[in-house]
Parts: sequence; C-alpha cells; structure tokens
Amino acid sequence: MQYQTFKGADVNQALSRVKAACGPDAIIYSTRKVSNGRGGALGSHYVEIEAAPPNERFNWGFQDPRSKHPTERASAAPARPWSGGRRGHGTPTLGLDVHQLQREIGTLRAMLEDLNASRPPKQRALSMLASWGVELGLARTLVTGSTRAARRGELALRHWLADQLRDRIQVAQEFLTCQEPTVVFAVGQTGVGKTTSLAKIAARARLDYGHPVTVITLDTFRVGALEQWQRYANLMGVTLRVARSVEEFENTLAEVRTPLVLVDTAGRSTASDSDWIVPGCVQAVENRNTHVMLVLPAWTRGSDAERVVKGYLDAGLTGICVTKLDETVQYGGIVHAALPQELPIYYLCDGPRVPEDIQPATIDAVVAALTEGSN
Repeated sequence: MQYQTFKGADVNQALSRVKAACGPDAIIYSTRKVSNGRGGALGSHYVEIEAAPPNERFNWGFQDPRSKHPTERASAAPARPWSGGRRGHGTPTLGLDVHQLQREIGTLRAMLEDLNASRPPKQRALSMLASWGVELGLARTLVTGSTRAARRGELALRHWLADQLRDRIQVAQEFLTCQEPTVVFAVGQTGVGKTTSLAKIAARARLDYGHPVTVITLDTFRVGALEQWQRYANLMGVTLRVARSVEEFENTLAEVRTPLVLVDTAGRSTASDSDWIVPGCVQAVENRNTHVMLVLPAWTRGSDAERVVKGYLDAGLTGICVTKLDETVQYGGIVHAALPQELPIYYLCDGPRVPEDIQPATIDAVVAALTEGSN
C-alpha cells in the first residue's frame, strides 16, 4: 500500500486534503503535530497525516502496511508498530512499541483539545453536558448564557454549568425528621431497589431516630418479595402487613398506630396497567403526610428517565430516591428525572448494605456526582 503525506495548518485542513486526494474512506496510518521548536514569528507549526486510498486490504501481522508490494511478507523489516511474528496456530500478533503508542495517544489528545477549542462556545458546553450523561433536549436549556464562561476555558465552563445545575436541582427534607404521621410510598420499575431502599429507611428510622415503623407491602406478585420483608422485619423489629387491594390497604392503614408507615409496591409493566392499585391507595390516605417516592437507578439514560417519570405521574410523585450510584459514572438521568417535573431528590443510595449505603440528598452531593463522576 502506497502512503502519502498530507500537511495542513490544523487537523481539519490536513484531513480535507486527505479526503480530496484519497476519498472520504481513506486509510490513515499516522497523525502528528510538527514544530520547529521556535516561538513567535520564527515558529512553524503544522499537522502531518500519512494516508492512502482504500483500494487495498491490510494484511495484519504479515505485511508492512507501507510496502509498495502487496505480496511482500513481513520477513522484510516491518514498519512499526506492526510485527510479523506468529504465535500459536498461525495467529498473527500485533507488536506494539509502548513509547510510540504513548506518543500517538498524546498527539491524539492534543488534536482533540485543538478541535474542541475551535468549536463554538455553545457546542463546547453541550459536549461537556453530554459527557455527564445529559442528553441534547435538556442540555440545550442548560447551556443558555454559557458563551462567556466557555471562552474562559474548560474549568470556567465546568464551574458555570455546575452552578446552573445547583440553581435548578431541588432536594427534600428527610421525612424522618417530621413529627407528624407520615406515609411513604416507594414506586418504580421491577429491580430498581424499592424494597432495599425502604429497608434502609426503616433501619434509619429505628436506629437513628427511634421511631416505630410499620411496613405495608402491596407487592404480592414478585416471587420471594414477602419472604424478603419478613426477614427485614424480624431483624429490625418493624411491623409487617400485607394488602392486596385498595380496600385492604385502607383498612390496614386505619389500624396502624405507628407514626411512620412505609409502603412497598409492585413494579409497573405499562402506564395503562389496570392492576396497578397505587394511585387508589395514595388517595385513600387521610390525615397523614404523604410522600410518593420514585426509585430510580443512577444509570438510567436521560430519555428513559423522563419516560419512567411520566409513567408514574398518576401516582402523585413527590420526589425521587436515586439508587445504584456505585454501578455507573454518568448520572445524567437524575437531571432528566428531576428537572422537567421539578421533583426534589430525597435520598442517594450507593450500595446494597442496609442501612449504611443511603444518605439524605444534598445539592452539593448531587452536583458533585453529576460533574465529577465521568472524570
């Protein structure tokens, strides 16, 4: 394969010359920045790309990619970083020069930084939000007014976006501190951590506040759900009740004398699920503070988080409990769940341990997770 060298003042200009000569599917062998090491008017800087038309196949491990003769084997001195050695059953190996690889990575990083610096300020802000998991529709509303910060550099832009999130995100006071009778419903899809989150809250109520607790489970469908609650109830000393209908729930609640009632629910299959009794149970609560807490895994994608929230609005959502923070580094779904419906965040859960892996949400903790998690 015959490689040619193309030069440009920057990577975009060099790539345009590659495409003009070799077509849009050109094969690029190497890219590097070239400088004469001088500054000021005597300095010379450009980008150099080695590329070839896509009219010949690579023969990885057996052919020098820059050889003029396609049939020439790698027994001839190969060009780095390819190596013609064999191992095992004739499997080609790829010999890598670590220092060469580090130089190439450094060059690519510098090129990416140059590309990003040349982008419009708004695009840089959108790109940063995307790296945090915030998708385009919501991101566009967050970057309004970001131009000045983006022009001051990446760090200034990061701080500016963090402040925008800090101004918009809401957290709720922990309902365990309330002295009035309170009912907390945990709703959400199957497997998101509703039962475990309620067990953590029950343990906090018993251990940290000394509140007696009653748990009413509406989840009589999931295999093992009731047995799991029976184990938790025995360990924590809480009262466990079961309700299979709105009428049973209303009668059971009327008999409860504990100030705190936690209600576990079954996952909802669709927004039109006729067997889902939670809205009726919520409406049946009288003379008690009522919280309907959507339990949402931190790894939920933004568009999916918005869809999930809409699917549970008929239950009268009052806030969010974020689970599984330890299973991802992008938490953009939290923003998509909280901001459009102005839902506050109750708790952050970062592991399965009861009750250790739960903390009341703070704005600083949520913003730090969003802005630092993907770094």
